Formats: sequence, structure tokens, C-alpha cells
Amino acid sequence: MNEKNKDSKFLDAIYKSAEQQKEQIRQDIEDYKKKSMSASSGKQTSVTQISKESKFLDAINRDAAEHMAQITQEIENYKSEKIEQATEQGLQDAYDLIREDVTKRTSKIVNNVARQEIELRNSLFDERQSIRDEVFAAATQKLKSFTGTQDYTAFLERSLKEVADVVGAERCVVYLAPKDESKSDFIKSLLPQAEIAADNHILIGGIRVHCPSKGITLDDTLDVRLGDQYAWFNENSGLKVV
Repeated sequence: MNEKNKDSKFLDAIYKSAEQQKEQIRQDIEDYKKKSMSASSGKQTSVTQISKESKFLDAINRDAAEHMAQITQEIENYKSEKIEQATEQGLQDAYDLIREDVTKRTSKIVNNVARQEIELRNSLFDERQSIRDEVFAAATQKLKSFTGTQDYTAFLERSLKEVADVVGAERCVVYLAPKDESKSDFIKSLLPQAEIAADNHILIGGIRVHCPSKGITLDDTLDVRLGDQYAWFNENSGLKVV
């Protein structure tokens, strides 16, 4: 049974009770009138008797009025209670609806912000990669051009002397770019005990020296020097992705 049907039955019961009370009072009055008329038949009614009857009727009417007022008040109280309950429930429903809507909107905003942040990070990462590739492509070309100058020969000489200070007279293998094989005699003049070998992994220039007897490898290729700058670029380019 729903709440509306319960309320309707409750009010019906109150009104039915009120009608029954009114009918009972009306019947009491009629019965009293008949009894009074029967008692006074054939003789004159005294003033005292009339006064008593009037007071009795007044008492009945007053009791009826009080009973009806009580029933009316009960109905009003019941209506007020139900209105208050409906108001409180309505406010609660409205609050729940608002809270649910706010939760949904907040979740949507958070998801959108997170998605936009990821897109922005990806865009920044791609842009940084593009800039880095352009910068290092240009640097590679400059270094390759550098290997065709006298300054490059001076660079190799400094590098070989530093290696000689470390390996001494130990037999070592000096690896260089295939295009630098023409410099083998120059290298032998500085490291007579060295074996010269071309290394296809050296794309720009410089040397890498491996000394088995000392268990060391010294890499002073321009490729490695340029590669070491990648970390510096990522930290100092102002395009760091966090």
C-alpha cells in the first residue's frame, strides 16, 4: 500500500468517526425530546423543567462542538505533519539531485582536464623531439664538416696524446670511421704499437681505443660527444616534459 492510499484511509476514518459522533448526538437529542414530551404530556411544563432541558441541550451541543473541534484539529495536525514530511523529503530529494549532478559534473571536468593534460604533454613531447632532432641534425652536419678541416687533425692529435698518457706502450686497437682510414699513418706516428681498424658504428669521426692488457676502452668519438649532449638538451632546453 502506498503513502497516498494510507493518508486517504486515515482521513476517511476520521471523517467517518466525526459523522458517527454527530449522528449519535442528534439521536440523543431526539430521544431526549421524545422523553421530555412524553413526561410533560397532559400537564403544564414548569419553568424549572424548561431550564433543565435547555441546560442539557446546551451541554450536548457544547460537547458536540468540542468533539468536532478536536477532530478538526487532529485533521489539521495530520495535514501539517504530512506537509512537513513532504517538504523535508522534497528538500532531501533536491539536495540528493544537486549532489549527484555536482558529482557528475566534477567527474566530467576532472576527466576532461586529465585528458587535456595528457594531450598537452604528448604535444609538448612531440614538439621537443622535433626541435631536438632539428638541432642535432644541424650539429651532426657541422661536425661532419669539421672532420674535413685542419682543426679536426689537431683534435685527433690531442685525443691520441691523451690516450698515450693512459695506455703507455701497451698494444691497443684504435677504431676510427671508415672515411678516416686515410689518417692511419698519422695515428701510427703517435701510437706506433697501435693496430688500426675501421668501425662502421663511428659515423662522424674521432677515435675509440681498446686496450685488452689493461681491460679498458677509451671512447673519444665525436658521435659519443654529441650523444652526451642529449641529456643536457632535455634538461636545459626549457621544453622539459614533467
